Amino acid sequence: MSKQNRDLMKRAVNRRRFLGMGGAAGMGALLAACAPAAAPAANAPAAPAAATSAPEVAAPASGSGITLNTLNENWGEIYNNLMLEISNDFTKDNPGVKLEWNFDPDFTTKLTTLLAANTPPDLTIMRPGPLARLAPKGALMELTDFVKQAGYTREDFIPAMYDSGSVDGKLYAIPGGADYICMFYSKSLYKEVGLDPEKPPTSAAELIEHSKQILKKDATGEIERVGFIPETGRFVDWAFIHGGQFYDAASGKITANHPGNLAALEWLTGYVKELDINKLAAFTKRPGTYEAGNPFSTKQSAYVFDGFWTYEALDQHSADIDYAVAYYPTVSGKPEDRKNYAISGWSYSIPTGSKHADEAWKFIRYAFMDKSAVMGYKTLNGTTMVKQFKQWEDGVRAKMGASNRMSKYLDVFTGTGAVATNFFPIIPVQAFYQDELRRVVDLVFRGEMTPKAGLDEVNKNVQAELEKVLKGG
Repeated sequence: MSKQNRDLMKRAVNRRRFLGMGGAAGMGALLAACAPAAAPAANAPAAPAAATSAPEVAAPASGSGITLNTLNENWGEIYNNLMLEISNDFTKDNPGVKLEWNFDPDFTTKLTTLLAANTPPDLTIMRPGPLARLAPKGALMELTDFVKQAGYTREDFIPAMYDSGSVDGKLYAIPGGADYICMFYSKSLYKEVGLDPEKPPTSAAELIEHSKQILKKDATGEIERVGFIPETGRFVDWAFIHGGQFYDAASGKITANHPGNLAALEWLTGYVKELDINKLAAFTKRPGTYEAGNPFSTKQSAYVFDGFWTYEALDQHSADIDYAVAYYPTVSGKPEDRKNYAISGWSYSIPTGSKHADEAWKFIRYAFMDKSAVMGYKTLNGTTMVKQFKQWEDGVRAKMGASNRMSKYLDVFTGTGAVATNFFPIIPVQAFYQDELRRVVDLVFRGEMTPKAGLDEVNKNVQAELEKVLKGG
């Protein structure tokens, strides 16, 4: 692989670590909470009622010399340039329409400021927190009819990604890139400890059982080798897998202490107690997955839960590791229970008042719907369009090389996206909610709170914050 591609992959994984999309990234994230993206103020300005009629997307772009002001998060020069590549492709197919990108490290504050000044961008990246605040205020255009007139339905998308762009049953954000998170496991380490390298754990119980066989301590009790490393940032994934839930939309109530969530936290806490939290914390004070000397590359850890983009870091730092990619274990180990998987990513919206809404929609359709697979493999994101999974796999495979160790496992990633039904609730206090969960899970792991008391506290705190925000506080 070229140095350019290596630098590109480093930037991509750093982008995901910075944004904290799916959970704490890397081996050393056991006790560290990722900083969530800032959400706009609760009193973000209202905009005029959104238009509901879709433009005639099949017609050529109207006018000439149109420039679309586009607001995006700042993901670093390399990744930003990839987005420019996608927009350049669009301009070649749509002469006279180009995009002017504004890569802002705090896009939510920027968007709020532009809305307040009645100078909104033509289109903008969107995250769940801002979406939940802005859509009810009329600040974003509803896109349901746009999708329908383009000939697409909810079933053409990963349903959970489509639904995560909706508020009160109306679509305000089109899915852009999906993060398929799967389980990487070391076949080399499996062989070393006498486990069958072709039979990874399929159930939560098997994951712990295998981890116990892999666990190795020195004479003083310090951990030398570990199987599964519990991460605070992955608690939500495990909670959903255990049948958990975080919000009841019908009642408007937070459900942090849902029985499934409690079962997941008790399961994780029981395993942490066996490892000894102090010993585990000492063990995890080492480089993360994307850095040299990480436990997976040195055969000191058997598992990594991450996305397909991890292949380059593994190529760099784990060249001698024979690894495979498998589905997240479920409670029962049965494939049908994979429906409990959660999925996340990013989306795009059109602010109400966009000067070029028709052309903005045309770009969104081009980049994130019609050519979603191309956008995905060019920018190291997962496609959200189910009929483009195979095209995406072929594109990623060409990028990494057919002989790459991960090449034959790409269908595990798309398979995860195909069945996932869960996503973290789209509520205006999402970032606060996630922060509270990470804080409390850490305290529970340390033995400073019981799982029930911890989740009860989260429930109380987040419900109070939600009610305050909804009342305009």
